[in-house]
Amino acid sequence: MKIELCLAMAVLAGSAVMTAQDVPTLPPMKTGLWQNTVTNTMTGLQIPPEVAAKMQAMGRQMPGAAPRTTVTQSCVTPDKAQKSWSDMIGKNNCQFTNVHQSSTGMSGDVACTMAEGSSKGHIDAKYSSDEKVSGKVHMEVTTQRQTDPIVMDVVFESLYQGADCKGVSPDSPKVVH
Repeated sequence: MKIELCLAMAVLAGSAVMTAQDVPTLPPMKTGLWQNTVTNTMTGLQIPPEVAAKMQAMGRQMPGAAPRTTVTQSCVTPDKAQKSWSDMIGKNNCQFTNVHQSSTGMSGDVACTMAEGSSKGHIDAKYSSDEKVSGKVHMEVTTQRQTDPIVMDVVFESLYQGADCKGVSPDSPKVVH
């Protein structure tokens, strides 16, 4: 789902902050290998009964049935982080409002319009240091196929692992589990 990509990009970019001109800038953060832990809880997703039956027959968990945690490693370079954040905002027509920023964090409301639908929500990120970013995101997504919103609550933590990216490409995060 596109909104998951948006949230992943926000984590990868270390949760960008906005300037007075609404141009994204990154908080002070070290470049190199980062480990990102993202726990996603989703409710309201309407799955057609035949799709639900196939998923159950394959032994797959229904989306939103329980929180899902994913751990990835990303190689962060200044250029890649800024480009990823800028691309995400540009491709999804995102607007930020009520933005509050400081050297220790950022919060704000976000609304995005995508070809498949729209999303709105709130982001709250804390910069503990240039080696740790954590926070939470609450989003409500509407799509052409589903009129009731899909509610996504995400908790994330990104921890610096070192200057050596250990073979992880800046263009392709590695899923740890």
